[in-house]
Amino acid sequence: HCTAGRHRSHRNRYSHRVSHRVSHRLSHRISHPVVCASCAEEFDSGGTDAGSLQAYARLDVGFTDRGLQVWCRRHRVNVVHVDFAGHRLEADFRCLEPKT
Repeated sequence: HCTAGRHRSHRNRYSHRVSHRVSHRLSHRISHPVVCASCAEEFDSGGTDAGSLQAYARLDVGFTDRGLQVWCRRHRVNVVHVDFAGHRLEADFRCLEPKT
């Protein structure tokens, strides 16, 4: 019974490490945001009462037959279209909500 206790403790430490890694990987890690150039110009010139560029921008993000596209709804323009060149990339769509 002593071995089982150590095994259970090891498993708990392992699951905590895995959980921490997943949480870290899925947390907000954006260092270079993608923005619409027109939205950025309008925001920077003071042409909006929005408190932040993120609040002002109205971006749609989604998959296309070529890859991933970011579309500005405010200006009805393509912001970026990432072409995956036929490659399937790994994606993680889990949503981790902060513990309260």
